[in-house]
Amino acid sequence: MTILRTATTVIASAALAAAGFTAAAPEALADGPDTSPQVIADIQALDWPEYKEGDTAVDVAVAEYLLRHLGHDKGKPDEKFDAATTTAVKKFQKAERLPESGRLNQETWNELSEAVFGEYGQGTTGDVVRAIQYSLVHDHGKKIEVDGKYGPATAKAVRELQKSYKIGVDGIVGPITFRAMVAGGD
Repeated sequence: MTILRTATTVIASAALAAAGFTAAAPEALADGPDTSPQVIADIQALDWPEYKEGDTAVDVAVAEYLLRHLGHDKGKPDEKFDAATTTAVKKFQKAERLPESGRLNQETWNELSEAVFGEYGQGTTGDVVRAIQYSLVHDHGKKIEVDGKYGPATAKAVRELQKSYKIGVDGIVGPITFRAMVAGGD
């Protein structure tokens, strides 16, 4: 009887711990501390835009910056999904053990976002910041420089975007804000 009670206690404790972790998981993904679970769920439910060779879009350049950051793309990001972009996407897909379609599809965007985003805020630099800035300028009409330096102007533009999507306003881009930027469009 004691063994059964101990086993039941262990199983119940594990279930509660798992439930606590699961309940906390959406908060961990929230970029702002005051993002409601419903807003997180709504943003995570947004479909990523899908692109293939021959397409032209702002999000193609955003993806190219991220692929360059990860070492899969050596070119200058632009909005044209060309053969070089297809090759870079396939390299990324192979590295992540995804089907090598060469397309920016739901699974590829999810893995790309996961591979890149923790949180980016003031003081960070590089191609991920350029991707953020490019989207803010070309998809969301913000008047900032695409210079790869996350300064006060970028933080202000991110806060404005977060406010418009009801994300807890903190000026930091993490996976939720990034998905709203790309999948939410403007």
